[in-house]
Order: sequence, then structure tokens, then C-alpha cells
Amino acid sequence: MTSQPTRQPRRRPLAVALCTLALWPALVAAQNWEVHTGLSPHRDQLRGVVDVRFCPGGGQAAAGTQTAPSTAPGFDNLLVQRLDANNPVGGFWRSSYDSGRIDSGAGIAEFRDGTGFAVVGVRNPMTTPTQTVLTISKVDCNGNMLWHNGYGPTAGRNIAWDIIRTETGDAAFNTGPGDFVAIGEYTASGGVQRVRVVRIRPNGALSWMREYAAPGGAALHGRGIAEVDSATAGTDNLVIAGGVGSIAAMLQIDGNTGLPVCGQQLPGLGTARFNDVAAHGGVSGIAPGVTLVGETMSAAGGTQQAFVASYRHLGCALQSQVQWGSSTDHESAQSVATTAATSFSTVPAGQLLIVGNVDGAFGGIATSRDVWSHLMVPITLAPYAAGGYTGQRYGTNGVALAGSERVQGVAMTASGAYAVGTTFSNWTGAGDSQGYSVRMSVSGTKTACSVPWKAPIAPLTPAASLSVASTVVGPAVGFPPLVRSPINAGYCCGIALP
Repeated sequence: MTSQPTRQPRRRPLAVALCTLALWPALVAAQNWEVHTGLSPHRDQLRGVVDVRFCPGGGQAAAGTQTAPSTAPGFDNLLVQRLDANNPVGGFWRSSYDSGRIDSGAGIAEFRDGTGFAVVGVRNPMTTPTQTVLTISKVDCNGNMLWHNGYGPTAGRNIAWDIIRTETGDAAFNTGPGDFVAIGEYTASGGVQRVRVVRIRPNGALSWMREYAAPGGAALHGRGIAEVDSATAGTDNLVIAGGVGSIAAMLQIDGNTGLPVCGQQLPGLGTARFNDVAAHGGVSGIAPGVTLVGETMSAAGGTQQAFVASYRHLGCALQSQVQWGSSTDHESAQSVATTAATSFSTVPAGQLLIVGNVDGAFGGIATSRDVWSHLMVPITLAPYAAGGYTGQRYGTNGVALAGSERVQGVAMTASGAYAVGTTFSNWTGAGDSQGYSVRMSVSGTKTACSVPWKAPIAPLTPAASLSVASTVVGPAVGFPPLVRSPINAGYCCGIALP
């Protein structure tokens, strides 16, 4: 299969439906784009993304999972891609990594010494009883896997969610700047779901690994993790975003030991969950703290709304929480990052860029499933509106396309932002999902064919404290690096470019 520019109309009024790519050479000067990537007829999904700042050449790196169709041999593979910011169709590489069993990928972070990327995932050797293991792999800047380690191989099922590179640490606790912290969920056979957090040194050696359990046997969720901004906070603590039972929750833990510090549960409209968290502060006018994003709905049903809560950095001190969305649409917030001073024109450093999903009638489509982005102000959670900024809505719909996109992760750059997820539009004619990557413009978070979009915001108030039990778990084991299979650059097409 070769690269094929697409002229599929977007979900927009007819008068502006022709804003798709005209010529591939325009890629050289591209400031924003949307592309799909994958190996047809396999199903590909991207979960985590990072702006490449240390590997030569920059660009975007993302991780996820490649799933073989029932008509082809093989199982799920770990998937990692690196795209050139100026040539996402042909630049750099994309590869799958296979153990001969089930492997999946989730978050990705970059080594600060420019030697590559750390990818968190799960290894399932398909044993009976089930014994999956949380994995962290090192992939170099060119896509070669250097090492592949497992953490906590005990009977039960692991789900990997997120990984970050730390900026703090204490040698007295065998931690330091440049460590990696990964988060996942673990359920023992017939047991209750708990949260697992693992901290490793840059060489993969285990510093500590802990498991967190909710009181009363409730299921505990942990979807995102962030390090409290150290420039002004004076702490090495970490914050977990997730939930307990059907209620959203945040936990603050000691970054050097993993011991719980404090926690809070927030029911939102009655049912809620957080999916991600970002630290903010250290810049003029913004207090140090964290903001968590997710979704909420009434316990009796109703439309799902985006849910955002902002905290100060110490004592789990809630500052504000809001629901964000239209009562006629289903909306969720999936990921959050903070802007750099030059990320978007006229937008100061430290603002919140939130991405999520929206389902509802749009552009003549009765059930449109799209991606959205918004800028918000930390602590107050007011929409960032200076300079004429609005939210943007992204998605595709055209002849023979289902027109469905989902977002999972977002990362800031010095001039714009990246978002990744999955597109379910039938790009290849095989009915397979593809990885979906967006590079937002430095001007207004736009892409070539995004449309302005916003939804009403309403404050919320209920919150209660949360305490969890914590236990040390392990061990760490070394696995052989997974077999790499490069994916031809032809398995990538432009959706919308300048």
C-alpha cells in the first residue's frame, strides 16, 4: 500500500468542506496536521504521546497496541511510532514489537539524556491461571528495543495506563531526577481491583513498587499520574488520578517511598472518574498544584459530561471543580497538559490544554463521534478566552467512512501540541481502526479542518476525604527485548493538512 492523500469532506458545512490536503509537498511547511497510521487489516490504537525534545530531530513519539484480525495469525503487539513534525507521512518510523504472546502498550516518556523512550505496557504469556505483568521497555531514538522488564509478575490481570519522567528525587531513597514512574491497575483472580505504581531508575532498576487498596473492598482506579511542580512546591510528591467504585478520586503519595499522603473522592454529578492529571505552577500568576480531568454523569443516568477539578499542591486542598459540556452531548475529558510560553500565540505558560471526546449530532451527522480540545485557567477553571481562543472540534466523515475518532493522550510542544488516539473511519477499505495523530497549530489549537466548539461550564461542590491502604509488591524481572517489525511508511495517510 502506498501513501494516498485523501479528499474526504470533514464534518463541516458544505461551503468549507474542501479544506483537505491538495498536495503532499505542502508537508514541508506544515504547522498542523491530522494523520492516520496503521498496518491494514490490523487494528491500531494509540494511547500515550510525548513531544520529542532530546532525541535528534524532534517530532512526536506515541505508544499503543496493534491487534491482529481473526483472519491473521498472531496476537496483540506493542506499538510505537515516531513522526516527523514536518513530514508525518514519510518521516522517521513506526514499529510493532512481538513476544509471540499478547503484548500491549500505553504511556510513553522520553529519556532526558537523548537515548530514547520508556514505554509502559502489559505482557500476557497466556498462562492458566492468568498471570500478566506490568512492563517497561526502553526503545532508542531509532526504534530499536534495548531492554524489556517486568514488574510484579503475580497471578492476576494488569492494565497499564501512564508513565512519566520525574524531575525530583532523593539519593537517600534510591530515587532521583530522570527516574520513571508508571501506573496501572491490578486485579487478582477473583479479587478486587487495586492500583499499582512502580518507580524505576533510568537503567530499569526498581526503586519501589506499591499497591493501593480502597477501604471496604471497593474497586480502586488509577489512570494518570503527575509529579507535583517542584519549582515552587518544595515536595517530591506524586498525584494519582482515578476513582474509587463509581466516584472520581485523587491520591497524593510520597514520590520517594510511595507511601500515601492524602486523598479525596469527588462524586461530581453522582457518578464520576478521572482519566488524567497535570501539574501546574512555577510561572507568574499560577499557584502550584494539579488539575485532574475525567467525566461525570448523574447516578440515575443522563448525558455524560466532562469533569475537571483543580487542587493546590499540599494537603489535597481542593480549589474548584466543574462539569463541562452540553446537556445534549456525551462528553469526556481524557488528557491534560500545561502550555509552554510559546505553545500557542499570546497564551502564557501554565494554562491547561484539555482534550476529550464528544458524541452528539454535528454537521448533519445524527451520531457524530469526535475529538475536542479546550484551554482552561488552573485553579479557577475558567475558559481561557483572551486573544479570541475557543475550543476546537476534530473529526472525519466522508464517502464510505464511519467518521468516528477517539482521543487518549495529549502533549505540549514549544509551538503547538500533539494529541493521539484512534480513528474508526474505514480508511483502507478493510474495516480496521487506525492510529490517529493530531498536531495542533501554534495559532488557536487549530488544524486545517477543525471547527470552533465550546460547551457550558457549571461549578460543582461535593467532595470527601479518602484513605487507602498501601503495600510493597515486586519483584522486577528482565525479559528478552521484543522482536521488532517495522511498519512501512506507506501505511499512513493524511486526513487534513494546510
